[in-house]
Amino acid sequence: MEFWQGFLGLSLLASFFLLWPTLFTKARLRASVGDDERGEANARVFQDHLEDLEATRDRGEIEAQEFTSLKNDLEKTFVSENEAFRSESEQPIVASFRSRIPVIALVFTVPLVALLVYSQIGAKADWQIHELSQSIMFEQDADKLSQGRAELISKLQNRLDKKPGNAQNWYLLATVAMHQGEYDESVRAYRKLLELEPSSARVMAELAQALFLRAGNTITPEVRNFTQHALSLDAGMPTALGLAGIDAFQSGEYEQAITHWQKAVHMLDPQSVSSQVFAQGIASAKLALEQQGKDVPEDSTKAETGVSVDVRVSIDKAILENGDITPSDTVFVYARAWQGPKMPLAIHRILVSELPKKVTLDKSMSMAQGMDLSSFPQIEIVARVSKTGSAIGQAGDWQATAGPVILGDQKKPVKLKIKEQIP
Repeated sequence: MEFWQGFLGLSLLASFFLLWPTLFTKARLRASVGDDERGEANARVFQDHLEDLEATRDRGEIEAQEFTSLKNDLEKTFVSENEAFRSESEQPIVASFRSRIPVIALVFTVPLVALLVYSQIGAKADWQIHELSQSIMFEQDADKLSQGRAELISKLQNRLDKKPGNAQNWYLLATVAMHQGEYDESVRAYRKLLELEPSSARVMAELAQALFLRAGNTITPEVRNFTQHALSLDAGMPTALGLAGIDAFQSGEYEQAITHWQKAVHMLDPQSVSSQVFAQGIASAKLALEQQGKDVPEDSTKAETGVSVDVRVSIDKAILENGDITPSDTVFVYARAWQGPKMPLAIHRILVSELPKKVTLDKSMSMAQGMDLSSFPQIEIVARVSKTGSAIGQAGDWQATAGPVILGDQKKPVKLKIKEQIP
């Protein structure tokens, strides 16, 4: 609907510019088109007649008085003809319906040609894909959801055949195909996307997940390789942590599995499905250790958190309405030293769809031992939306910051409204 409203508005504006000069241009503009030539021709005729009259007088064929009378008549004729030209020029350029037909035809032809050209080389297909993806995002009926996903996959495949450089469409195809259970197509799309974004930890982790599902929930060497590479780029990537935990669990390294899964839980909403799955995995790993007669490691989620800070995160509605970000994009909320290393002292991951939301950052969310909220007297709080899912800020990300924050003096939640884009 928005597309057609914009198209209609622009078409009416183009029609106005076509009709206005044609129907309402007066003599001063018309003279610039044709009247200058008639005026110049009339002046040449006048000059020729005057020269003939003067030659007749010089030969003595007419008297001086008769010459003056004839010259006055010639000048009056010249003036009257020029005034007639000016009077005609006061009429619009288009003087009859027949002469208006080409202009009227042009008014209809321009929008039609524009629509035809746009349908061939424009982004109408991308807009249709966007509308379809939004329509199925909150679909509750399973059959309609499956049909919508199948239609979306087909449209994405056709569009990417013509525009293979669109990373956003490759990512959408990969995720929708995975949810639809078409793992071969999902893997193909993730591989194409990785060619476009070779350093994206999120793409690597989700490619590993697609390979894992395609292999029947088996950790293959390729799955392990992509998982480890993703963690080397982003140690807090929940998808990669989950796969690393599964790999460790299947290898009998239950302590390592618990460590990976507990770290993943810190990055997720406790009420999310993924968080609950990881919690079940942690419980299974602990049971396996007990059966082996080994000590169960302390649950880091129950460790003393000590210093903490509450952050209330929201986002400018205009950004969502413009389509700059989507509800499925990742939001990193983290604290870092106000003056010091930029590594996060505590970090938490949520989704755009969860905003506005209150987040509590504490020592349990640190990424490195000895580098937590108690390490620096003043901190900076950051909330950043990442299109790629990487914890490292990139151009085009949207964010909000607050600082310096003195934790001992901070009694109320720090309020962050995401509305600034990183250049």
